Amino acid sequence: MATPQNSGYLQSSDPTKPRSDAAVPFRDIIPSATHPRIAGIADHDALSWCESRRQIEAPAWLINRLDGKNLEKPYKGFTTDGIVREGLYQYADDEGAPTEEVMSRTEDLLNILTPEQKKAVQFGDVIDDEFRLWSNPELYMNPGGLRLDEHTPEIQTAIHAILKASSSKQGYEKILGCCLTNDFLGHLVNGKKVLNEHSYNFRLFGTPSLTKPWGYTFFGHHLCLAVVFLGKKMVIGPTFMGAEPDRIDEGPHAGLRLFRTEELESLKLMQGLPKELQEKATLSKGMDGKSLPADRWNPFDERHLGGARQDNRVVPFEGCPVSEFPADAQQRIINLYLAFNEYYPDAVMKHRLALFKKYLNETYFSWIGEFGDDDPYYYRIHSPVAFMELDFHCGIFLTNTTPARCHIHTTNRLPNRGDYGRVLLGQ
Repeated sequence: MATPQNSGYLQSSDPTKPRSDAAVPFRDIIPSATHPRIAGIADHDALSWCESRRQIEAPAWLINRLDGKNLEKPYKGFTTDGIVREGLYQYADDEGAPTEEVMSRTEDLLNILTPEQKKAVQFGDVIDDEFRLWSNPELYMNPGGLRLDEHTPEIQTAIHAILKASSSKQGYEKILGCCLTNDFLGHLVNGKKVLNEHSYNFRLFGTPSLTKPWGYTFFGHHLCLAVVFLGKKMVIGPTFMGAEPDRIDEGPHAGLRLFRTEELESLKLMQGLPKELQEKATLSKGMDGKSLPADRWNPFDERHLGGARQDNRVVPFEGCPVSEFPADAQQRIINLYLAFNEYYPDAVMKHRLALFKKYLNETYFSWIGEFGDDDPYYYRIHSPVAFMELDFHCGIFLTNTTPARCHIHTTNRLPNRGDYGRVLLGQ
């Protein structure tokens, strides 16, 4: 099936150039109840909604692409040229990972599950292909594990205790923020049975241990985490975090805004670069499929390259070497790395940051779009050990047909087989 040219949900009254100022007016682009983007969603659950989307050519293309049968096999890893560069990742014997605490919270979960629920949540090993079977749309095409909104508040709380124990304080707040913003989207479009705080799947791989590898995946709309433990070491990645809209403006969570640092720090970085470096970093001023190569855009990923079913993707270094940046701009790159990776517990983050800095002189920064205060854009930070993207998108539920600052996707990968802890497990 050919790559579709749009999401398949458009109608003639959709705005082609929505306002996109610093306080994105997402309420101007909320669809009516009869809009094809959301028509009938109130009557669907996640499974039936996915089935209804199969009847529309463009989302059917996406569902097929994300189906488990199309998982990349064998796993090779995300590289610049198809060849894995060895010897990049070095893990200390003890990096301060909170393994015992996460083990304890996992046992708490298992202790409240029925035999059937235990069977549903427990998968094979972290090196099994199913560990890589995650996806970020609301489309529920690969059921399995514990779907939180199908289970009790006690089980939901127990799973979130695992997430919280695995993360820094600010990292868990961002994870929870993605869940709450998804719930807010469900409220906006009257689709809470499809889009809610608990429309995520949790899968456990291996047996919690201080001596053997194990981990879990947690994934659903705009939030996907793959977490591996080995002793007092851990890897989180790949990850996907996003939001549509990027903030909540009413109710008990009013004022919550996601990805503020990733958005504003990057814009200050680009605006502050010398003109010749801005030009060197810019891959394209245009952001649509007509401005970019065919393999660099589709109506769902748009410009980002590190999402689901991209485990073996080849992406060369592009843009401007960070080594050419002035010192203050290099520090902004480091600040962005910290923001993208803030889910790591503080002790582990020290090791991750040291590795990123080690390869700072081999890091590239690239940009797509303009960089005025009101402009949508895409950027990428890419090194032998890091691949981070932020992309402003057209609406999937909101009605904007050009990228706007209220729909954000971020991806975070560990090139050269750092993803899924593969290098860690091989050491």
